[in-house]
Amino acid sequence: MKSSIWLAVAFTTLGGVAFAEETRHADAHEHGHGTFQMVIEDDHAVIEIAVPAFDIIGFEHTPSTTAQRDAMADAAAALSRPNTLFAMPAAAGCAIGQIEIGFGATGGHRHEHGDQDEHEEHADDNHGKDDHEKDEETHSEVKAFYLLACKKTEALNRIEFGYFDAFPEAEELDVVILSAAGQSAGEVDRDNKVFEIE
Repeated sequence: MKSSIWLAVAFTTLGGVAFAEETRHADAHEHGHGTFQMVIEDDHAVIEIAVPAFDIIGFEHTPSTTAQRDAMADAAAALSRPNTLFAMPAAAGCAIGQIEIGFGATGGHRHEHGDQDEHEEHADDNHGKDDHEKDEETHSEVKAFYLLACKKTEALNRIEFGYFDAFPEAEELDVVILSAAGQSAGEVDRDNKVFEIE
């Protein structure tokens, strides 16, 4: 995907190693918690968010009902308005250049509960295959990518996260912002929705 390449290049150029250190703990799938990554460079900003599908649509499987399909459509519409989800200073003059939204599996991310000996004991005790399957969970994730063209990137000094108003199940985002001036990292949540960029 073109956007993933752009984001990777941007983070590598501006210090992706530091970003990786900050977000290593965010790799675990935990409902309510996601990541917000942003790179500010020259006349543009690149944003990528990655959050559990449950936070956005309320479930983590292929939609099977009209209500679930409607929830997915509503979520896609909300994610298509980054200026509402992530409000930036008007002085920066940022305009949306590109949006990509993906609903899907995390690519093999799996939780297993218990150790191998316990699994073998279950098999010896004639527990069926279903017992083992109940102990494993495959999670889905929503990723959104935004490319913004900005007239004055130096005016990007804060972000107000309307994201939490749009998605009631969301609780917290780990934030990492990189620019030529350095790195800002921290968290935003329902009670603290404004992130000051250092």
